[in-house]
Amino acid sequence: MEKLSIKTPDDFIALMGHTLGFWPQESLVCVVLDDRRIGASLRVNLPAPGANTAQLVEQIVRYVGTDRDATGVVFGIFTHATWTPNELRPHEDALEELTGRLSQLGVIVRDGWLIGDTTFTNYLRMGTPASVTYPLDRVLNSQLNAELVFRGSSVESSPRFRIPVVARQNLNTEVLRHCFRIEAMNPEAAISRARTLWDKLLDGGGEPTKDEAVELIASLKFITVRDRLLADIPGIDEAMQDLLLGQTKRSPHWQRVDRASEVLFQLYMRTDGTDAAPVLTSLGIIQWWEGHGSKAHECFQRALEADPEYRLAQLTDHLVREGILSDWATDRHTAYQPPHTRGPEIGGIGMA
Repeated sequence: MEKLSIKTPDDFIALMGHTLGFWPQESLVCVVLDDRRIGASLRVNLPAPGANTAQLVEQIVRYVGTDRDATGVVFGIFTHATWTPNELRPHEDALEELTGRLSQLGVIVRDGWLIGDTTFTNYLRMGTPASVTYPLDRVLNSQLNAELVFRGSSVESSPRFRIPVVARQNLNTEVLRHCFRIEAMNPEAAISRARTLWDKLLDGGGEPTKDEAVELIASLKFITVRDRLLADIPGIDEAMQDLLLGQTKRSPHWQRVDRASEVLFQLYMRTDGTDAAPVLTSLGIIQWWEGHGSKAHECFQRALEADPEYRLAQLTDHLVREGILSDWATDRHTAYQPPHTRGPEIGGIGMA
């Protein structure tokens, strides 16, 4: 597969949207560079006017600092705020502090853009004779955007999961019966049976049958079984705690993780009431592993709507709200890459 090249600012802004999977709103997006190669991306909410920016700067510095190969950063400020010449640029104090902190790590801010509702401009040139404003439509027409769309990528308007409203089968009675069967089993036997079915579905294809869905939905309601199934998702032999927290040195098998998301989504479409909480929480943990904090937060919030006392959703949502990332998401060697970007190296940067 040929290497994808970034030749224009339009390409870079398009890459930010495709990497995140959605078009950011009131966000600062940073992309790490290693010489002329693209590393991982980070999105953080822009601070409110007058708010302390220290936490935002510290979060980005900590994130970039985990990549020992990082030599540079480019950024995009996605905002509805307008700018008038002779005024301070939006969030100028935060960007100046960030630039200084990164330089102490030997990381240079290579370029950045202010992206509004209909236009974008080079942030570093704002207020100078070289400042030019471009229509945002150029991003949609960029060569990189066309190539990524051709490979199957898409950019949603928001980070929300697009879950269709469908008539769900009422499986509550069947799930409850299977819970009784699990309670009557030896715990090790129950875990072993659930893992066998889980591996079959993750290594295969298609949707789980009704009976398989009922069994897995019931199994996920038991903490010890749920944690074991979650730890099995990455497909690597490491300590369960390290797997759940996404902090192994070896990279997960992300194709298997993608498949787990598909299966969990199919299970969710067959759940109702409190049965949905373990499934949604499991989906949220995968999003957290992948570095998608906004989607993870939504999963956890939906889980807590289904069961306000669901402890794992409460704990993991706290990590997201504190801006804590999984170790996998902060290391370019283990970080998640969407299927359409796996394989080709993205480089050839020419940000004129």
